Amino acid sequence: MPEEFIVIHTEWGRHWSGGTQQVALLLEGLAQRGVKSYLVCQEGSMIAERMSGKVPLKTFNLRGEHDLRTWLDFARWLKVFWERQSSLNHTLLVHVHSRRGAFPTLLVTRLLKLPTVLHWRVAAPLNMPVKRLANAVIVISEAARNYAVRAGMAQEKVFLVRSAIHVEDFKRLGEEVLRDLRWRLGIPKEAFVIAETARMAPGKGHDVILKAIVELPPSERPIVLMAGNGHEGEKLQRLAENLGLNQFVRFTGFVDDVRTVLWASNVFVHVPNFFPEGVSVAILEAMAAGLPVIASKVGGIPEVVRNGETGLIVPPNDPKALAEAINELRKDKALCEKIGKQAQEWVREHHDARQLPDRVIQVYNQVTAKKIVGS
Repeated sequence: MPEEFIVIHTEWGRHWSGGTQQVALLLEGLAQRGVKSYLVCQEGSMIAERMSGKVPLKTFNLRGEHDLRTWLDFARWLKVFWERQSSLNHTLLVHVHSRRGAFPTLLVTRLLKLPTVLHWRVAAPLNMPVKRLANAVIVISEAARNYAVRAGMAQEKVFLVRSAIHVEDFKRLGEEVLRDLRWRLGIPKEAFVIAETARMAPGKGHDVILKAIVELPPSERPIVLMAGNGHEGEKLQRLAENLGLNQFVRFTGFVDDVRTVLWASNVFVHVPNFFPEGVSVAILEAMAAGLPVIASKVGGIPEVVRNGETGLIVPPNDPKALAEAINELRKDKALCEKIGKQAQEWVREHHDARQLPDRVIQVYNQVTAKKIVGS
C-alpha cells in the first residue's frame, strides 16, 4: 500500500476574494489527482461555507493575529492530527495561503517540524520571521518573486505558480443572453459599459474610476458597474453622489456569479493605486470573458495586461489618463474586440486552472523530497 500524502491548507480570511477562490480551485484540482487535503479556516467564513461537504474542514474562531488562545487551540489540534497521521506512516505538509495569520501558523508548523509552503499572493516584501519559517514560497508573479528574493529568500526556495481560473466557464454567451442581462441590470442594449469586480478596500482605485468618469463629457460617459462589498462601499457611493454620477454608476454589492457583470460589459477596469497586487484574479476572469482590460502599472499586473495587446496600461491614480483610455476603446470597436480576443487567448494559454494543481504538486515534491501520487 503506497504511503499516503496529506496537505493541511490554512486560509484565515473571512471574506470571499481572489485568494480564497484560488484555494478552492487548488483543493478541487488536488482531489482530482488523488492528493488528500484538509482545510483549516475561519469559523463562519465564506470559504468554510462554500467548501463544506467538498473537503474535510476544521474551523477556528480566530479573533485576530494576537488571539493567543485560538492559536494554542490550533497548535494542539495540529499536533494531535500530526501524531495520528505519523502513526499511520503518512506524510503531512502544511500549505499556508493567507497573509493574515501567516506568522503564527508558520511558527506552529516550525515547532512541530512540519514541512511548510507559504503562498504569497501579493507583490509586497516578505518580513524576516516569515521567510525564515517557510520551507518554500509560492509566488504568483515575477513582481512578487522579486520581492521574495530581495527580502533574502533563497532563489531555489521561491517557486512561480501563476493564478488560474476555469477559462471556459467565462466564455461569452449569445446576444439574447446579453440583452437579458442588461435588461435585468436596467442598462440599455446600446450603452457602453465598463465593469470593476473587486473588494471595496483602500488602494483598489475605485475612486479613481469615478473621478475618471467626471473627466468625460456627459454624452461620452459609460455606464459603470461596480460589483463588490467592503468597508469603502458607503464612502464610494457618497463620492459618486457628490460627483453627480448617480445616473451612470451602479453599485451592485457582492455578486455571487461575476460572469453576469462581465458579460453585460464592454471593458473591464482595475486601477489600484497602492494595493500590492500580485496578479488580480478579477483581471483574469475579465480576460477570459473576452474583455479588454484597462489597468494601472502596479505589482504584477503588467505581466498579464500587456499594453496594446491584452489591454491598456495607465499610470496609477491618474483619472485623466484613465478617462482617455476608456474613450479610446469606446470610440474604436474594432480595437476593443481585437484586444478582448487576444486577452482571452492569453489567459487560456497561461492561466488555465487545469495547470494549477500539477505545478503546486511539483513544489510539494521538492519540499518533501518525495514523488507524490498524481504528479
